[in-house]
Amino acid sequence: MTESAQKCQEELSALKKEYEDFVYIVSHDIKTPMRAIANIATWIEDDLGPDINIDILNNFSLLKNRVARLENMLNALLELSRINRTEMEEYEVNIPKLVKECMATLDNKTNVKFHENYNLYNENCITLGKKLNKVIFNLLDNAVRFHDKQIKNVFIDISENETEYQIKISDDGPGIAEEVRQKIFSIFYTVNSKDVLDSTGAGLTISSKIVAMVGGAIQYTPSVNNGSIFQINWPKIISVKN
Repeated sequence: MTESAQKCQEELSALKKEYEDFVYIVSHDIKTPMRAIANIATWIEDDLGPDINIDILNNFSLLKNRVARLENMLNALLELSRINRTEMEEYEVNIPKLVKECMATLDNKTNVKFHENYNLYNENCITLGKKLNKVIFNLLDNAVRFHDKQIKNVFIDISENETEYQIKISDDGPGIAEEVRQKIFSIFYTVNSKDVLDSTGAGLTISSKIVAMVGGAIQYTPSVNNGSIFQINWPKIISVKN
């Protein structure tokens, strides 16, 4: 490495550390006054008593909802900045069991039908288990959260070859309009208004950064039934990229 290239690398590392420190400080320092705002709103509600005007009560609920949303966005930003510094332990996971654990922890499973299909030589693998869990959970959560039909079908297909696992999560929901597909991996972007569906819009960004970090790939394609297909190529040998 030339002296110039080494200097650029050092400057880049310094900038990354400065960014991570900034995000950490901001996220923690802002959380305290945000929580104070929510607490004060609750105290005022209590002081006004049971005869409080319904419009005022709704405004307090809206205020606390926005504070909670901002805190969730800060948490997502903090997680994004520390993806390659936390939960970096490799251990043995059972892939079907991991998927079932992700499905079990979803909080919006009403009227959802999961369809699983595995074509694996060995269901167990050594990998960054918590990172893989995060990616699969985020994609399942998106498939369910943004579905628009009464019965929500979500399909999980996982296969493997010599070098990687191919994970495909698809649904028969509304899909994503062509004109906004290039934005879906951008931080805090959501196809629907956050007032319609409460979401930080960070799940796909975090997932794509994790997949890139391990040397894999993630892509979106529309399905033939207007739903969405997300395919992940997750390498068997992890080579962390900073």
